[in-house]
Amino acid sequence: MTNDVSAATGGSSIAASSGSDGGQTVGASATTVTPPAAALNLAMQVGDCLLSAGMSANDVVVAMLGITDAYGLTRVHVDVTYTSISASCYPARGAAPLTCIRVVQPDDIDYSKVREVGKLTEKIRGGLPIGEATRALDRIQEAPHRYPQWVAMIGNAGVSAGVSLLFTTSWKIILATFLTGLIVDRLLAAMEHWRVPPFFQQFAGAGLITLIAAGITEATAQGVSFFVGVDPTLVVVGGIVMLVAGMTIVGAAQDAIDEFYVTASARLLDVVMRTAGIVVGIVASLELAWRLGAPLSISPNPVALGPLGAQFVGATLISAFFAVWAYADLATIGLAGAMGLLGWAGYASMIYIGSAEVLANTLGAFVAALASTLLIRRSTIPAFGLVSAALLPLVPGLSLYNGLLQVVGTSPETANPSEGGSTLLVALGVALGIAAGATLGTYLGRPIADQLRHIPTGPRRRRPSVAAERL
Repeated sequence: MTNDVSAATGGSSIAASSGSDGGQTVGASATTVTPPAAALNLAMQVGDCLLSAGMSANDVVVAMLGITDAYGLTRVHVDVTYTSISASCYPARGAAPLTCIRVVQPDDIDYSKVREVGKLTEKIRGGLPIGEATRALDRIQEAPHRYPQWVAMIGNAGVSAGVSLLFTTSWKIILATFLTGLIVDRLLAAMEHWRVPPFFQQFAGAGLITLIAAGITEATAQGVSFFVGVDPTLVVVGGIVMLVAGMTIVGAAQDAIDEFYVTASARLLDVVMRTAGIVVGIVASLELAWRLGAPLSISPNPVALGPLGAQFVGATLISAFFAVWAYADLATIGLAGAMGLLGWAGYASMIYIGSAEVLANTLGAFVAALASTLLIRRSTIPAFGLVSAALLPLVPGLSLYNGLLQVVGTSPETANPSEGGSTLLVALGVALGIAAGATLGTYLGRPIADQLRHIPTGPRRRRPSVAAERL
């Protein structure tokens, strides 16, 4: 078994340092692998899988240290950044330290594989031999996705359709939003295959969504009966939320709280660049639509939320479809939908009593994150996946779009940068509130969940009666 794999291919590079002042390094043997090296390499592969799926750096380190501890490795140090993982250990007193570095490559989010890796780590802590654990991890990583790609495509487009259901029950708008989501998903898949940077993927996706909305507006003006009554604003809002899905804003906040500042900064910058791609794509397409003679209209009345029952159904579907897109199993999909419903219920309750948007969204995110952290305390369901799914219905897609539309205007004469700037500040406040609420919920839920893990759940044994004791 060879452990000296080139880091450029995403493998692990292991080296044994002499520990001398000269800093000499000797490469590990390619034909023999000591048990400490095998255990360290296994922990690195598990950490790679979890970090690339969006798990917080602290949880990744805890999982890796649990594996090394199970195989008897002591004095292990793990360092996690956004793009690499390094781990060092001293196999024995006076022996040369062993260091392993692994480059983390971006990959499709697959919550089913994350859950299988979680089950494997539990078995490792229970005494699974290193050889069996390595083979089991190889099977997990080499296994195909739980669903075909077209199912994930439907899940991604379903997120857009669920967003429109928050505002309307019109089947035309829901269908138009869903079909737009399908088209954009195929565009993003093709650009991912061509290795186009994420910024330009978001730019192209947001631009296409806005142009489709402009086309719907022009078709309505031309009297096409199908598009009469179809609000293009909801098409754009649904597309924005679909593009936001998968961003690691909550993970970035958690990493900052856990003092993994390099990882937090990298994740935050990734979110900023992806969001910038969406903003630039929308602005550029609004300008292009105006020059082509099909400007998008600005309604003087803000888009109102739909019936309360439809809102709850929409929030549930958004979170559940996101889990489908992430190749989650049925249990995770069901819990994701429930967490989305719970988060929206918290938001709707605050709105009902007259709360501001920022506070309402913050509470909704807090409730969803706290419940997600507590519910999965005895399972291998990824809590970070449930939190990511539950936050999607709260994303301020409508405020972002309206603010940009007000800044640009349907023409240079109708642009209102002052009002648009205020709307964009509200969207920014909502986004920060969601991140803060989710982070606080997760932060408070961790120690509570740790305590609950020690509470037995089995049925209590009844104390035998005195007569039975005498027998």
